[in-house]
Amino acid sequence: MPTSPSSAATDRPELAPAMGAQWPERLLIVSRSARMLVVSAARAGLRPVAIDLYGDCDTREAAAAVATVGPGPRGFDPRQLLEAAARLAPPGVCGLVYGSGLDGAPELLEQLAVGRRVFGNGPALLRQLKTPAEFFSLLRRLGIPYPEIRTTPPPDPDRWLVKSGCSEGGNGVGFCAQAAALGDRYFQRRLPGDAMSALFLADGENARILGFNTLWTVSQPGRPFLFAGAVNRADLSSAQRRAVTAQILHLVRETGLKGLNSVDFMEDGGICRLLEINPRPSATMALYDPDIPEGLLALHLSACGGSLAPVVGAGATVRAFRAVFAPRTLTVPAALFWPEWCADRPLPGSRIGAGQPLCTVSAEGHDRRTVEAALAERAEAVLEALYRAAR
Repeated sequence: MPTSPSSAATDRPELAPAMGAQWPERLLIVSRSARMLVVSAARAGLRPVAIDLYGDCDTREAAAAVATVGPGPRGFDPRQLLEAAARLAPPGVCGLVYGSGLDGAPELLEQLAVGRRVFGNGPALLRQLKTPAEFFSLLRRLGIPYPEIRTTPPPDPDRWLVKSGCSEGGNGVGFCAQAAALGDRYFQRRLPGDAMSALFLADGENARILGFNTLWTVSQPGRPFLFAGAVNRADLSSAQRRAVTAQILHLVRETGLKGLNSVDFMEDGGICRLLEINPRPSATMALYDPDIPEGLLALHLSACGGSLAPVVGAGATVRAFRAVFAPRTLTVPAALFWPEWCADRPLPGSRIGAGQPLCTVSAEGHDRRTVEAALAERAEAVLEALYRAAR
């Protein structure tokens, strides 16, 4: 997941033949980390081209071609991204699937969509759902509960957070300060406990819930709520699950959401209060993709084409993942052996800054406690192996 030593495209941009009438002949995937989407596509026999920030080994293995671009103030460097897209997937008979990295830049998605069919939600809906005034107005109109918000500094700042309309991955979320909210920044009352999410498929009219998840964060300087992983289990009652499911269905029918999406929420006195919608495939798809023989990317494409597939059995196995962050600046040695439960494997020679993501470890089993313990052990084992290889 670090910046790779080379930003050049690799291999050729051809794809496997289309697997269904509604699927594109060529597919471009754009995401901060494209690995999960590209690997899921490979399960359906597709070989997409991909653009992301890292160019990790497993992304390159599953894609027909990969280009890495630099970060920008709101996800990607716009010029680099558009140049890479023109090189790898010229406008024409090409589909586009986007993940993270464009939430705060719907105008960039508009440019990418010229001459390419977007398999997902369009720029207008992305803009609506990531503009706080419009988003919370929508929730109020639908009667969906959310934590109290305000645009002026609260009198009790210790109980509030400052957020932006694009708090992707926890970036843009901070502790409240006595300052006016600027632009798309607003104040939101802080609730105790873990954030949760629901991953779902939609076709613009109906929805299929894949599962409910608990989200984990870590605190870093300037980023006290940085997303760090998730487990496909959440401490919710049947009534709470039904309530969130009903909220999702209202949102789908009101907005026309399509494909893989997720909602983040928190439990507050028995009420699930919505935090945000991710109108795109989220990182939690990794918790369910192994349960789908053809992969979730295939179901995403089909749902965008109007065919909502059943998801029986998804989430039966307890599954979790965590990002491993570099404790200090380091260079990835060529001799490092990566276990099979490691993903987002950086290229040898990649330089990783202190506090930046090194890789992702995953675990699965029959109970949550054992799985979470395995994650902690594996994260520690990766760092120990890296130190040994670097000697």
